Amino acid sequence: MPERYMPGYTPKIVSFMTRRSAETHAAFFLPHLKAGMRLLDCGCGPGTITRGLAARVSPGEVTGVDLEASQLELAKKDSVQSKNLNFIQAGVYELPFPDSHFDAVFSHALFEHIAEPVRAAKEIRRVLKPDGDVGLCSPDWDGFIFAPPDPEVEAAAKLFRRLQEAQGGNTNAGRQLGVWLDEAGFNEIKLTARYECPEDLAVMGSFLHDRLERSPKQDDVFGKGWTDPASLQKMLKAIQAWEKRTDGLYALAWVHAVARK
Repeated sequence: MPERYMPGYTPKIVSFMTRRSAETHAAFFLPHLKAGMRLLDCGCGPGTITRGLAARVSPGEVTGVDLEASQLELAKKDSVQSKNLNFIQAGVYELPFPDSHFDAVFSHALFEHIAEPVRAAKEIRRVLKPDGDVGLCSPDWDGFIFAPPDPEVEAAAKLFRRLQEAQGGNTNAGRQLGVWLDEAGFNEIKLTARYECPEDLAVMGSFLHDRLERSPKQDDVFGKGWTDPASLQKMLKAIQAWEKRTDGLYALAWVHAVARK
């Protein structure tokens, strides 16, 4: 199955992504950045994190790359005031830059969606200068917490994972980041982790509901009849009920990896 960005780009999904910033989702890498650096953001999406990185290294040049044209259009529109920031349509397997071009490379929530992570890490290493740093961040779904326990919500999360893995992804990518960086030839690899706990459960509930609601239209992933419509509806109703709870918790486990060329 060719890899695809499984969440898609519906308004609800994009809204979920644009909540992210460098301060909230790249904090682990900010101490490695300084003014004047040339930095690359791989899989930049709508560019909300990228803008924060550009402010951090200003007047250094920051380039965001992504394969999705609609995300790049949004990123460019919202970044017109950032003079040291540009966006290019490109994939992480074939970065359109010369060897040893960047002082640092960052990538958030990309490696869980790609089928050849070591190939991607090697390409990132190619464009890094000697002694340059890379910062990666991916989730690890085995560490997620949905509270209170609900079998239908848990079934929905499992179905989401099944969809992502069928399309070339790895929902436990977080714990593999260090291994992939090591195989790509990086040194001084250090892993850390944190939980992200949105106060509003509807942030994740809407994300899950939106993606799973569209899943029956993708028979090309598993073949016709890959899921039971009645079971899917039970999951969707359970998500809607869960996201309204005042005693609930959604904790997303992120793993960070920093390494040096």
